[in-house]
Amino acid sequence: MRSGNGVLAAAMAAVAVVAVAGGGALAAGRKSVTSNSALVGPLAVGPTATPTPRPGTTSPTARATPSTVATTPPPATPPPPGTPTPTLPTVKVELARLPQGRAPQVVYLDGRVVKGGLGSDVPVPGRQQILRAARYDGDALVVLEVGLGGSELVRVDSHSGIEPERVADVASLVSNADEDTVAFGTARSNPDHTRRKGNVVHWRNNYEDRKLDRPGDWESKVLAVVGETVYFAALTDRDGPAATLNSWHTRSGKVEKLRSFKTPAGVDFQGANGVDELEGADQTFCSAIRELGSGKQLWRTCEHSLDGFTPDGRTVFATPDFHAGGSDPWTSAIDTATGTVRRQWTGVQFLSATAEDDNHLLMVVANGERTPGAIIRCSIDSGACELATKPARTAERDRLRLMGGWG
Repeated sequence: MRSGNGVLAAAMAAVAVVAVAGGGALAAGRKSVTSNSALVGPLAVGPTATPTPRPGTTSPTARATPSTVATTPPPATPPPPGTPTPTLPTVKVELARLPQGRAPQVVYLDGRVVKGGLGSDVPVPGRQQILRAARYDGDALVVLEVGLGGSELVRVDSHSGIEPERVADVASLVSNADEDTVAFGTARSNPDHTRRKGNVVHWRNNYEDRKLDRPGDWESKVLAVVGETVYFAALTDRDGPAATLNSWHTRSGKVEKLRSFKTPAGVDFQGANGVDELEGADQTFCSAIRELGSGKQLWRTCEHSLDGFTPDGRTVFATPDFHAGGSDPWTSAIDTATGTVRRQWTGVQFLSATAEDDNHLLMVVANGERTPGAIIRCSIDSGACELATKPARTAERDRLRLMGGWG
């Protein structure tokens, strides 16, 4: 598991947080309010449970977390006919009122510097666009753009810079939750920038580098690495999105095609469930959660784009189906098993999101273009949020980028 945020950091006895419309309050005995979503003044702080820390790390010292004010939970029995449907457990974020918390504990980009995760900050030399980045054995693995539409994977040391080894045509890169194993896949192209058949999937840890040749793939896109197994999408049509979902058992070499997936987009950290992208009615797009073992569809949505899982796989975070102007009006946390929205945040523009641990999301937010942006940390259970980086106005709106989601 990823590092646990035992609690949201709060050094003050009273902090400004946002109100939760639905869900239980953290502090025992706190009164509820009836408004659906409202900003509130400073609240007293109270204890909260500590999530399971990532293996091999120690849990941070527990600190008080901002409490929240909540509406009365919906009744357990069905309401009488004609009763209005309860509103979503919505939290309205006001960036200027959030307290400062600790820095992000997972990988993110701040300009050309790889931060977070295990190890010190790693500056990436040069001017090539950074497409993806991951932590690996204290260093950083980075996918850089080459020319127009090309790419390569390099390893960057925090002291000596880019190392000599380069892997051409790498377009996808993932790491496991412990950042000690990575997988990456290639997407070769012709001089005219059309796709080229024949690609490769790699699995790598500190001791071995295993390679799988895929001569029939128009692209081999890695989605997850779970132990010694790599889950990847094999593009079967040069000009379309259709793909198969496959599991590569790197020790035995066995490759298994998983049933039912049409356009696989992501797989959880356990290798239990995945996201399949589907076409809906009237040229809309839908997403479905499927079990990897059986191919069974647990549920589907045409209102959300499913963007990633928490490390325990119990929650999938999502944004609206259609993206406008590179930002979204809300981000939701959805129960993986049932499709029920557990929490939704609004009030700012959301640029990207990832899971920091089982109960916390990190989100890059701003109030608009040319306004200060920051990474915020929000609790799925309580809805309470805090700053993970200080708000700053930058020339590039994408200066802060979270590396844990799908892209």
